[in-house]
Amino acid sequence: MATGQNWRTALAYGDKDSVVIRGYDLGEMVGTLSFAEAFLLLALGELPPPGHARLLDAMLVSVLDHGIVPSSIVTRYLASAGTPLQAAVAGGILSFGDTYGGAAQQLAEALSIHVASIDAGSESEQAAADAIVTEFLNQKLPVPGYGHPLHPEGDPRVPRLYAIADESGVTGRYSSLARAVEAALGTRKKRALPMNQDGALAALGLDMGFAWQIIRALAFVPRSAGLSVHAVEEMTREKGWRHVPDADVTYDGPPRRPLDKKP
Repeated sequence: MATGQNWRTALAYGDKDSVVIRGYDLGEMVGTLSFAEAFLLLALGELPPPGHARLLDAMLVSVLDHGIVPSSIVTRYLASAGTPLQAAVAGGILSFGDTYGGAAQQLAEALSIHVASIDAGSESEQAAADAIVTEFLNQKLPVPGYGHPLHPEGDPRVPRLYAIADESGVTGRYSSLARAVEAALGTRKKRALPMNQDGALAALGLDMGFAWQIIRALAFVPRSAGLSVHAVEEMTREKGWRHVPDADVTYDGPPRRPLDKKP
């Protein structure tokens, strides 16, 4: 139960003289820390080790935009109707659900649960990988974070991110389990389903110390910047409001019929 009217936070506070984030003066942070460093500080409570901010910055760039996809379609529809910029972007962000935009968080939760079991000595890495694959396949669900319809041979962003992660000393036990899941899934499916961008966000986000509950933000925080530009492009380049063309809509309800009720 919440504490009534009392609010508490360990994140930040402001007074008439300053804003303080995790004990650091925001004025001193401005121009000294990058956005990635400040995000890591806010999320984890301490300034990040060398290399972590470089990797996070690369991860944020890798999700910046992906063309005309569900989130940008929603944003453009709203922008075309005269909706204010922030509302159009918010609408696009709200499209990040469990089917579209949720895979990284879903995998991160599973990795977190099973790494805890591995650390407790109750499960081997191989058993954990097999259990994760079985959990999703038994529900007739794809294993989140693996395979990509546009990149069947492998998501080109993943090796780049892992090169930076390896150079920065970030790659850790969550990534190790994620790779074991990739191998176990390939064995079960009898074909390769390489880790995709969502899988990398999940594993590397956890390796940096993020809680699994915030992993989805690693997708929608940078995408909000991309959606802002989509909204402005729609407002300035296109005329009128968007709608689904009549030719693309099939009505399959009752045929036209008389209304017998008398007034």
